[in-house]
Amino acid sequence: MLSRTSLCVFSFSAIVLVTLLLTWRRLGNSWATFSEPYYHRDAYKSQQTLQGAGSHGGQPMGNKSYSSHPKSPQGHPDIKLNSICNNFPDTSNILLVMKTGASESFEKIPTQLLTLLKCLPDYLIFSDMDQNIAGHPIHDSLSTVLPKVKEGNIDFDIYNNQKACVVDQASCNKMGDSATDAWILDKYKNIHMAERAYAMKPGYDWYLFADADTYVVWPNVAEWLKTLHPSERHFLGSLNLINDVWFAHGGSGYVLSRGMMDDFVGRNPGIANRWDEVAKEECCGDFMFSKAVRETSMKNVSQAWPTINGQKPSTIPYGPSHWCHPIATMHHMNSEDISTFWDFERRCTHRPLLIRDLYLHFFAPLLQPQRTAWDNLSDEIFYLDMDNTTHPAREWDKKLLERAKPRNRLNEYEKTAHRSAEDCAAACRSVSYRECFQWRFRRGQCGFGTAFVLGEPGELVVVSGWDVERIQAWVEYQGECERVLWPEI
Repeated sequence: MLSRTSLCVFSFSAIVLVTLLLTWRRLGNSWATFSEPYYHRDAYKSQQTLQGAGSHGGQPMGNKSYSSHPKSPQGHPDIKLNSICNNFPDTSNILLVMKTGASESFEKIPTQLLTLLKCLPDYLIFSDMDQNIAGHPIHDSLSTVLPKVKEGNIDFDIYNNQKACVVDQASCNKMGDSATDAWILDKYKNIHMAERAYAMKPGYDWYLFADADTYVVWPNVAEWLKTLHPSERHFLGSLNLINDVWFAHGGSGYVLSRGMMDDFVGRNPGIANRWDEVAKEECCGDFMFSKAVRETSMKNVSQAWPTINGQKPSTIPYGPSHWCHPIATMHHMNSEDISTFWDFERRCTHRPLLIRDLYLHFFAPLLQPQRTAWDNLSDEIFYLDMDNTTHPAREWDKKLLERAKPRNRLNEYEKTAHRSAEDCAAACRSVSYRECFQWRFRRGQCGFGTAFVLGEPGELVVVSGWDVERIQAWVEYQGECERVLWPEI
């Protein structure tokens, strides 16, 4: 017969054993959970689904080509378990290549990581210095620039100073003009980024290049690219002009297909170094990139504006040129802009997301006849005080004079438009909507806008106005967008 002590020991042991068994069962029959805090039994399956969604035998739906790129996402493997990403599109055949600079990376990249990058299975971030932000690597795109181009080149002073900084970059940049210096250095990055991305992440169907202050509307991008064949040579962007030469605006973002990357980078090893010395004499990296593609692969950028766009909701010129078009990218989006739009996009059920939708949400509730100390960017047609001694003709710059409406074509209201904000508003009402949806007045200058723009705070002397009835009538006349205007490539 067991003693009282033995009985107590036996009972305690039994309780411990039962507890351990229950714990083991609850943890999914594995002790590995303790050392793998992000492990989820469905995580691997979820990641497989994410990477292969819309594919049959390795062939992405909607594309008549095969994608063979290695699947090595930077984020957690349970990305799809996050409810925020539940309705995120399949982007497994698109690689985002984002550009930033060490002087701004900790200001801009964290917001991207918390929003747009949160749901991407893979991406690359390049800068002008190797960095690490919350475990996410930032790659130095200039490490492969020719040494002879770096040596003695004042463009690289900020590059060297950044590496020598022994504290945070913000502190080291206080004494100089880091924004201007970083902008000058930026022109050496673009071609090297393409070359590095192609080597680090080969085989993607599409490579989307964007800045850290660019917002990418991924559902629209994914839907649009399904209509194109990645094996063909596509170079898509928003056209800009320098010295009569068209190029893809980098801030708006540009897209290269697998066929284009194969032709431009794959068939030309060391392509970036061939343009290092040329870059010293040019202004901008996006201009350099388009020039290199054109001269190396005989390919010009295809216009994808306004879907690929350099504006944001408050500066987009809503109207005939920006209405039933899907929006794919927006530029100059600060952290607050990105956070606000991310929240809007999560709640928006309309697909594809059109520029019209942006107007209805971001501008229409704020539309009013007039704002003081506000600039609505009305600068298409000008009426100038050419005779007043406070503003003689020689003070008006060339841009204003070129857009000034000829005197022999002015009606009675237009002849006095330059006198006051009230006269400017009256002149706007006196012409058709094709000439004026909105106006802006400041010191002897009246400007008209043929689209309607919310704008931004301006000088105290600036007064902006909108023809509210005209705008609302135009919007009502357009009705629903029965035809979605995708870029014609």
